[in-house]
Amino acid sequence: MQKSVTWVEQDMAQRSLRGSIKPYLLAALCTAFAFVLRLGLDPIWKDRLPYVSFFIGFFVVAQFAAVWPCLFAMIGGFLLGDWFFVTPRHSLLIHDQVNQINAAFYFVFCSAVLFFSLRMRRALAAERAAGSTLGQLAAIVESSDDAIIRKSLTGKIVSWNSGAEKLYGYTETEMLGQSTELLLASEGGKELAPLLERVGRGEQISHFETTQRRKGGDLVEVSVTISPVRNGNGQIIAASTITRDIGQRKRAERERERLLSELQTALSEVKTLSGFFPICAHCKKIRDDKGYWNQIEVYVRDHSNASFTHGICPECARRNFDLLKSE
Repeated sequence: MQKSVTWVEQDMAQRSLRGSIKPYLLAALCTAFAFVLRLGLDPIWKDRLPYVSFFIGFFVVAQFAAVWPCLFAMIGGFLLGDWFFVTPRHSLLIHDQVNQINAAFYFVFCSAVLFFSLRMRRALAAERAAGSTLGQLAAIVESSDDAIIRKSLTGKIVSWNSGAEKLYGYTETEMLGQSTELLLASEGGKELAPLLERVGRGEQISHFETTQRRKGGDLVEVSVTISPVRNGNGQIIAASTITRDIGQRKRAERERERLLSELQTALSEVKTLSGFFPICAHCKKIRDDKGYWNQIEVYVRDHSNASFTHGICPECARRNFDLLKSE
């Protein structure tokens, strides 16, 4: 395992090295091509325009490479142009004022190109990243089981995902441009306007439970979260609604409440016996709170939900039978 990890790390390091060398190779090739081009034009241009071809090569490098390879191309082009094409040749000294101005313009133009090129590439990278993020968010929204709907502040539907189609039964084509009042139950229709007004003020409505209507007229219990949607200037331009079907949970809650109610009702009807009972040691009668002596079965019947049936145990039957037989 350690050898495998080491091989992977070496491969990644080699790729990183190749990736870091490529921009410098590009800078070197463009600078060399600019040198060959200027050398070919030297019989015509002579001491004029010593840096033009090197500026063109630098311009190409600036479109693809980072700062350091660009600086490599810029300085390399200046040194080659000064050494081979500026009088006195084969020297880095510049005595002519015109060539001094050319060198100054070369560095100014190269710096400006580098600045705007890097800025443009960063903007494009940010735009691509934002586009990728938006694509991922769109995929998440589309694959969500919850109904995610974007609507204008007037209640017109702007976007409709597959979760909304599953929940309400309407397709995206049927609902785009329609009013959300189509989804409201008659008894809950007055709830929309106040909520949209609150969202228009920047508030977020979280987990608002209501009843809405599916295609075909069936009602569904839902939990709704409404959030404001802002543009780049921070202005609220729309509202995003996330709706979740809570019908199963509400049915379970109602069933639990029904069972609890039945249990409480049953418990309230149950009578229990507790405390001390004054009972006759001979006849087993019990004295009630009013001082009357009652048969034990009568007392228990009046103070609980128990009922009695009468019979004769074997011992009593033998004893009573013997008494009757002796008579």
